[in-house]
Amino acid sequence: MTIKKMIKKAKFDATIICCLYNEFELLDTKLIDFINKIKTTKYKIEIIIIDNNSTDGTKKKLKEIKNRNLFKNITFIFNKNNLGKGGSIKKACKISKGKYCCVFDIDEYFINDLLKGLNIVERKSFDFIVGSRIHEKVKYIYKANYYGVRFLTSLINFFFGVKLTDAAGAIKIFNKSKYDEVTVNSSGFNFEFELICKFAKKKFKVGEFYSKYKPRTFAEGKKLIAWKDGTKILITILKNIFINE
Repeated sequence: MTIKKMIKKAKFDATIICCLYNEFELLDTKLIDFINKIKTTKYKIEIIIIDNNSTDGTKKKLKEIKNRNLFKNITFIFNKNNLGKGGSIKKACKISKGKYCCVFDIDEYFINDLLKGLNIVERKSFDFIVGSRIHEKVKYIYKANYYGVRFLTSLINFFFGVKLTDAAGAIKIFNKSKYDEVTVNSSGFNFEFELICKFAKKKFKVGEFYSKYKPRTFAEGKKLIAWKDGTKILITILKNIFINE
């Protein structure tokens, strides 16, 4: 059964959500390439681009791209305040019309892997899948990030009965109707970890697939800070272990 046959109320096969904050240098290259590739896919896709109150010219450039009408099924949202990555995702999910929501970071990931993930969802009926970066060919710039992710992922595996290698992979695809059954309180980078915990607690089908990964340095725009964001993520996981919400 194809995704299209499965869809009843959903208008699109999937909604791809791209959260941007101070990504001016990527807009004329990776964002435009991403939009052009989506136009040729077999799936019926809508795109939501959400700017998190950027200060580097990203907002102005996005408005120029919006006026170019590159793709008919695209919505641009400009936050008046920085809502955090999770806050932006939640805002986008509220207006999503896809059967699946796809969180996709254009900076370090590849559209072909996202489309591969959609195909896996279609074939294996996952409710939530993560694009794992943990494999031999990837070279990690910041070892603290790598070991922190492995530790946090192992906690989720142990307490929630899933089998993941990389809970932090920034290609995530989840069933929108199942998402509507949970309440996610986090609004930062910890949002996606809480979402995995909530799906696992509901016994929804959670899995992963391998995806390519080209990491950025902080000088190139990487924003997640291992100790600061990692601590918030750990607290979020522990809350979901010991507190029923």
